[in-house]
Amino acid sequence: MANLRDLTFGYGEGTAMSPGEFTVYNTSTTTAGNGGQCCLWTVPNGVSYAVFEMWSGGGSGDGGCCCMQGGGAGAGGYAIKARTVTPGEGIRVCAAASNCCRPSQGNFCGCCTFVCSESGGVSGRWESKVCGGRGTIQPNVCRGFISCYSCCSMCYCCGGMAEDVDLSFGGITGTSHRTQHCFDDGYQVAANAPMTGGGIRMGFNGCCARGGGQEEMGLFPGGGGFSGQAFGGGCCCSSAGAGGMVYVVYY
Repeated sequence: MANLRDLTFGYGEGTAMSPGEFTVYNTSTTTAGNGGQCCLWTVPNGVSYAVFEMWSGGGSGDGGCCCMQGGGAGAGGYAIKARTVTPGEGIRVCAAASNCCRPSQGNFCGCCTFVCSESGGVSGRWESKVCGGRGTIQPNVCRGFISCYSCCSMCYCCGGMAEDVDLSFGGITGTSHRTQHCFDDGYQVAANAPMTGGGIRMGFNGCCARGGGQEEMGLFPGGGGFSGQAFGGGCCCSSAGAGGMVYVVYY
C-alpha cells in the first residue's frame, strides 16, 4: 500500500526532494508605472524541471470630465507552465509593470508577463506569456509579442489570454452603475485577478472622485483600476491597474 509521501508531487519513491523556489515582481506594488521586474535565471546544476505560475497586469480605469464616469477596468490573466529545463540554461522571467493613471478620456491595457529561454535548452528556445487585462475601452485587436527583453514592450488588450501554457484563466472585466447626480448612487466594480484573494471591490462616489491614489489602484497582483468620476466641474484621473508576478518552483 502506497503511503502519502509516495503520492506527493516532488518526491520519488523512498527519497525526499526539496524543490527550490523564488518570486519575481516589483516590490512597489502601489506605484503607478513601476516598471515591473525582470531577472535572468540560470538553471542550477542538478535541476531538470521547473513550474512557472504567472499573473499579468490589470488594465487602468478611464479618466473623465464633467458629468462622466467610466467603469472598473479588467483584471490581468493567470497561467501556469511546467517545463523540462537544462542546467546552465538562461531563462528570462519578467513580471508585468503596473500601468499609468489617465487624466482624461482614454486608458491603458495591462502589461504582459512572460517567461522565455534566451539560450535554449533541451526543449530549444521557447516563450510562455500572459496578456494584460482590458482597460475600460476594449480594442478588438490583439497585437503580437515583440521580444523577451522588456517588462512591457507593448500593452495588449487581450483580457488575460495566454500562449504556450498548460492552464490559463483570463481576467474578468469590471463594470459600473452610472448616475448623473452628484453623491447619488454611481459606483464601480474593479476586477481581481484569477487565483487571488478577495472578492469584487466597490468604487468610490463623489462629485469629483479621483482615481489616482494608492488606495484606488488595482489589487496586487493583476487587479484592474477604477475610473474617475466627474459629476461636477473639471476632470478627474483614473487609477492604474496593478502589476504582475511570477512564482517559480524548480527541482
